[in-house]
Amino acid sequence: MIKEALITLAYALFPKRCGLCGEVILLDKKLCDECDNRKRISGELCKKCGAPKSECKCLPNERTPEFKAVIAPYYYEGSVAAGVNRFKDSGYSELADEMAECIFEHISEYYKDIHFDFITYVPITKKKENKRGYNQARLLAEGISKRMNVECAELVLKIKATPQQKKSSAKQRRINLRGSFDLNESASVIGKTVLIIDDIKTTGSTLNECAYVLNAYGAEAVYAAAFCMTKKKDENERKPQLFSK
Repeated sequence: MIKEALITLAYALFPKRCGLCGEVILLDKKLCDECDNRKRISGELCKKCGAPKSECKCLPNERTPEFKAVIAPYYYEGSVAAGVNRFKDSGYSELADEMAECIFEHISEYYKDIHFDFITYVPITKKKENKRGYNQARLLAEGISKRMNVECAELVLKIKATPQQKKSSAKQRRINLRGSFDLNESASVIGKTVLIIDDIKTTGSTLNECAYVLNAYGAEAVYAAAFCMTKKKDENERKPQLFSK
């Protein structure tokens, strides 16, 4: 009885949480019901946006992005969106492990024939990283690196702070990001195939700009992966924008 009472007290003080969204769950659970039953993105994917081709809203005249392909196991909605927001803004860094596992499983399916030389991540400014306590994309990349046995390297640096992007249009995002990244001076990517990781893909502008830098410094190929992505129709219901260098 004492042991059960201690377990009850410990659960009350330190409740077990879903590994993906952070919701409180029962002790015998790993994920909440919503996350456990959430449908993953699957089927033949559009390389430009990562959506299933049956749901893709890319226009025929859109430029090919700087990355060869982009993938994400989930859409940014429901418990997945709640988890990403907690991961980024509420200090739930422990969610990185399960999120990295989900991305790794997606990579194992869609990038299984690709040999990666490096895994890297979308950088943030030192000011933002110090305030948050970590770079969420780096935590994901490190988790994937361990699972794939591929070196995780800090290849791209954020050299210019950018305005808050959440409410920006696709065009404004590209403008804001222009010239914001550069290659780490201690890195060399000549002839290398690189996988770049982020927590969420929205318009793809950030991943595209990072891939542009890697390509400019001689990378053989750049692929992208994220934990989730927004649906184009959710982006203020505007028409997809063209990528711009």
